[in-house]
Amino acid sequence: MPYRVQVEPLATRQIASWNLSDFVLTEVLLRLHQTLRDNPSALLERTEQPFDGMSYPFGLIDPENRLCQHFFRFHVLYAADETTLFVARGAYGKTVGA
Repeated sequence: MPYRVQVEPLATRQIASWNLSDFVLTEVLLRLHQTLRDNPSALLERTEQPFDGMSYPFGLIDPENRLCQHFFRFHVLYAADETTLFVARGAYGKTVGA
């Protein structure tokens, strides 16, 4: 059963502040709204840093610069109805080089 994913306003503002390319932004949104929704138990991991709770990590290679890797981690909460996931906030980093 797919879950419903709701990206909270803080996470939305954070994503916008990262100034991602259109391709990377689209991929992030697809991962949150489709990939995570379909199988969160296989994707979420328990963390203490940067978020204490369940988080969804993933990385992408930038198609415009193959030496640039983007890394994301989103703090995800289950709603009381157990059918909704809240993406509360995110963390982002990137590396450029060999």
